[in-house]
Amino acid sequence: MSLPLGRFDRFGMVVGNLEAAMQAYAQVFGIRRFELCQIDGRPAALGGFGSLRLELIEGSAGGDVLGEFFDRRGEGMSHAVFMPDRDHSPERIAQRATALDLGAEISRDRLTIASRAQLGGLALVAQSAPPPIHGQRSFQQKALLPCQKLFHIGMVVRDRELAIGGFQRLLGIDEFLRMELHTDQGLRVWIDGTPALHHARTAFGRRGDFACELMEPLGGDGMYQRFLAAHDEGPQHYFPTILDPADFAAVRDGLARAGLAVRLEGAIGDAMRYYYLDSAPLMGMCIEIIVAQRPDWWQSLGMSALDAWRVGLDG
Repeated sequence: MSLPLGRFDRFGMVVGNLEAAMQAYAQVFGIRRFELCQIDGRPAALGGFGSLRLELIEGSAGGDVLGEFFDRRGEGMSHAVFMPDRDHSPERIAQRATALDLGAEISRDRLTIASRAQLGGLALVAQSAPPPIHGQRSFQQKALLPCQKLFHIGMVVRDRELAIGGFQRLLGIDEFLRMELHTDQGLRVWIDGTPALHHARTAFGRRGDFACELMEPLGGDGMYQRFLAAHDEGPQHYFPTILDPADFAAVRDGLARAGLAVRLEGAIGDAMRYYYLDSAPLMGMCIEIIVAQRPDWWQSLGMSALDAWRVGLDG
C-alpha cells in the first residue's frame, strides 16, 4: 500500500530571501498575492493560481528535512505538498511512512516525509489544514511568461528504473511512459547556443494532478548532466507553459532581460522544441517551455491519449 497522501496541492521551493523570491515569482508568473506564514519555524509564503501553486520557504540550517536540504543544496526545488483525505491524519500517514522505512516529522497539521533517497531527491509533505496566515504581500505586475497549468515536475535521477520503483511504491503511480532522448536518433540539442551531443533516458508518470518526469542522464552534455554533477539527484524543472512559435518569440527577449535566458534548446523533428531557462532568477527553479511546431505535435511523436495524460498534457 502506498502513502495515503490525498490530493496534490502545490510545489515547495527553498529560497535564500523570501521577499526577493516573492518579487521574482510575481514578475515571472504574474502572481498577484502571497499569503505569509511560518513553516517549520521558517518564514514562508503561499501563492499562485489554478494548479500553479507554490510554497516559498526561506532556508535555514537544521537537522530536519528542509534544513538538510538547505545545508546541502542551498536554494532549489524541494518538495511536493499534498492535502490528505479527512480520515487520514498526519499521525496515520506517519505510521505508514514508518512501515515503509521512511523518516517523518510532524509539526501541527503538517507531516514532512524524508523520501529524497527513494524519490530521486523529492521530499513529500502532507498538510491536513492550512497554516495560520499572519499577513499578505500584493503585486500588480504583468506576467513575463504566459502560463496554462503545471503540466509536470522534472527530476534528475541516477537510475530511472530504480526511481520508477520508488514512485510506484510510495505514491502508487501504476505505469510510466518511458522515452529516450539521443542526438544520434533525431534529437538536436544546443547549450547556450552551441550544438551538443546529448543522451538521456526519461519516464513520465502521474497520480491525480501530480505528474512527474524522471530523467537519467547518460552520455554527452546537457542540463541533466550538469544538474547531477552540481547537486546530485533532485527536482530540476517546472513545466507550466506550451506556446506556439510566435508567442514564444514575443516573450523571449523580456525573459532574457529578467535573467531567464535560454540555457538549453532541444528539437525533436518537426514536432516540437523545448527550452530550459536559467534557474538563477527564480532561486533554483528551472522553467521548461515547450514550443509546438504543429497542432498534432504529441500525436506525431507516437503518443496515445494515455501517454499524453501521463505527461500532464490534458486540460
